[in-house]
Amino acid sequence: MAMGSQFSLSLELTKLVPFGSLFNTAGHGLVRLLREIQASGSDFITEQDLAEVFGRNRLEPRFASTFRTAVKHSVIHRISHIAELVLEGGAGPTVRRSFSEEGYFAMVVQLSLLIYTHELSSLTGALVRASERRTKDSAEYVAPPRYDALKGTLRAIREQTCGFMWELTISAVEKKLYSSIASTDGSLYAIRTIPQNILQALLDAFTAIQHLPEHTRLQISSATGLPTIVVWAHHILGLSVKVHVDGESQVFGDELATVYIDGDHRGPPKVALLNETDDPFFQLLKKREDPVLVPVCRHPIRDYGTRVYRLRNEDRETERTLVYLIVASCITVAQFPDKYGRDLVEQPDRFPTVQRVLSVSKLLFSSNEDVIDGIDVGSTLVCAEMASDVGRLLTLGIKNDHNLRQLLLGYKKLVMELMYITFVLCMVQGFEDDLSLYLDVLPESEYSTFDIPSADITFEVPNAKKAFYTLSLMLLGPVEQSILLGDSSVVSAWGWSLCLGSMACQDPSDATTSLALMRGVPARNGERKHYIVDGAWSLEKEALAYDYAKHSRLGISHRPGDQCILSSWTRMKDRRYYIGVKDDTFEVASILDYDDPAVDAKDRARAGHDSSISCGFRSMQELCWRVHHAPPCQHPAIPGQSSLVLPENVFAFRGVGRPQLEFFKPDAVLAALVAGDSSARWILMATMVYTWRTSWSKQLVPPPPEQIVCLRSRGCCFECAVRYAQRCRWGTPVGLVL
Repeated sequence: MAMGSQFSLSLELTKLVPFGSLFNTAGHGLVRLLREIQASGSDFITEQDLAEVFGRNRLEPRFASTFRTAVKHSVIHRISHIAELVLEGGAGPTVRRSFSEEGYFAMVVQLSLLIYTHELSSLTGALVRASERRTKDSAEYVAPPRYDALKGTLRAIREQTCGFMWELTISAVEKKLYSSIASTDGSLYAIRTIPQNILQALLDAFTAIQHLPEHTRLQISSATGLPTIVVWAHHILGLSVKVHVDGESQVFGDELATVYIDGDHRGPPKVALLNETDDPFFQLLKKREDPVLVPVCRHPIRDYGTRVYRLRNEDRETERTLVYLIVASCITVAQFPDKYGRDLVEQPDRFPTVQRVLSVSKLLFSSNEDVIDGIDVGSTLVCAEMASDVGRLLTLGIKNDHNLRQLLLGYKKLVMELMYITFVLCMVQGFEDDLSLYLDVLPESEYSTFDIPSADITFEVPNAKKAFYTLSLMLLGPVEQSILLGDSSVVSAWGWSLCLGSMACQDPSDATTSLALMRGVPARNGERKHYIVDGAWSLEKEALAYDYAKHSRLGISHRPGDQCILSSWTRMKDRRYYIGVKDDTFEVASILDYDDPAVDAKDRARAGHDSSISCGFRSMQELCWRVHHAPPCQHPAIPGQSSLVLPENVFAFRGVGRPQLEFFKPDAVLAALVAGDSSARWILMATMVYTWRTSWSKQLVPPPPEQIVCLRSRGCCFECAVRYAQRCRWGTPVGLVL
């Protein structure tokens, strides 16, 4: 017998498949569970509402076991010296709770699929709308889930189930359904989105089919959503599905299918749940006001470069040739750091090596690994003049091939973009051993924001700052991009976090180009956020304010010809930290402090002297990106023991302040004696970079573009640090932080 509405069917199914309340959890256990779920970003009541819908469905046992194995582990990464600030990855409170309750586990699995194939905000809006429509015929008002609470719950599930690789299952279904789905118009991902009316129907239809298989049949007519529906119905719930697409029928499961999909339908999508006499229990047609679900365009890190290529170019015959050219070009660039790393002032040993380029390339183009293995690294070592134009980055064996030259002319831009992405990933550590990392396959227009040089000029390897920005966009995707990127030291999305090196270091010489990409979400005492930012803690503002207050004066302690010991005039103090919480961020500051033993504590307090500077980790990393790093050497560098007779125009000083320009020649080196005191090294770097240029600009016309500051790495001796600083001079005295 036909029913009047979807809600009537839902009521009958609720009687047939009762769902127990979680409120049988008593006392302190319930309160603890509530706190853990809320701290993770999810919502207890919303999870209950979702479980009452999705938890009625029975999972296919083998798939459920596979999914449970993939997501059951939890990981914690320590990313900072701040003990309570960590990355929490894997199973969180929502997933752990589902392991002991079958209905909640079914909810997590099904929503994990929908979240993978649909953009978060659009899916949230679609589920809210579906909930409103399902209950509109109810005698009593049933409040739909709150948008913010539902979005937080879906995001929490997305983060906690990122270990399951949905792409493998979906791609296998697509391969069976379609003869060719790779195209340049983005349809590869658009075909995965389920129309609003069909999504609403499936919330009850699958439950009816599972529990009344002899009396129900689902008929779907839609050109989109097929792969997702097949995975949901057949792989997750174990239903038999028959799909008619491209003039052929494909069966998933038994021939006696209970779900029929007409993929060749070209009209508005429609769906009907039928009884044994083909009378509808309900049917839903597309409405003009239906929200449009946005596809998620992500791909695993393995073969990511190949996917980008195939989305932009359907010609598979040229794929292997262009992969060869891209990787050969990257190898050539890696052998000329002086030419292609002009934008890098970090340590030379951090420039990507040929081995690193090959390792990342094999990951990005894994389906063409045999092509990469066939590259003769020695033959790609061409002269710098030939390497100046990507159009001439042809290996010696094929450089006279006219057809290949013409081919490359049409793909210069794509070649440059994939080279750029390769070098971005070469500068990141931590992701190679976990292939569950997915990155957004950005639309072509987004690559214009990456600061990629045009194809007719010299290629430059991106520095760490550009790499952080680029990879943040690839991790977040175009929809979730945030204005917080310029202030962030940690950016998190999809259960992964991109971290700056300054987060994990005490001494500035340890925070050069290091970027880390690790599974997990920033957390403190169980509370999860998606950004760690500086907030109001700007190192530049703090340094200028410190200089304005004139708490200390710069004083020359050693002049040329004096014997100077590698030491510090400060006494190191314990590092302190500040952590604040705001919206979706942790605001974190490191409070840098030093103790001047020459100043009595009572005198310092009486004069109101404050030797501390508060700064965020992003501004600390920005500072490291602006200074020149003297690399380690083979000589001993022991603070308190190593010494040097200062050469001509080299001065050592104590204190914090601005030097007087008229006292020094333009080729002078001014060395700060702060070896061994990491906090003092940070403070002296900041005052040199942000305050010294003011002194020069008052007396030099035109003023220098920036103050040149060199930082001695802890493995560099006194003499080598001075020689390095002397090579960096540019019209003004150079600051050297020992």
